[in-house]
Amino acid sequence: DTLDLNRVQAEADTRNVASARVLEKLGFVREGTLREDCVVNGEVSDSWVYGLLRREWRPSSEPAPAR
Repeated sequence: DTLDLNRVQAEADTRNVASARVLEKLGFVREGTLREDCVVNGEVSDSWVYGLLRREWRPSSEPAPAR
């Protein structure tokens, strides 16, 4: 609300499943894969792109909707 953002975006290396889990726990939705978009320690890697929209955001004090 303070920054009046409609969308927040994040990327995670596809090999970093723990980071992906954290993003999903925060409410981010995986939107796609960027193929060979970065180099980590000399190795080409893919990234997952995540997005979180204002209307989907649930502050930690609110319960998450049932899935």
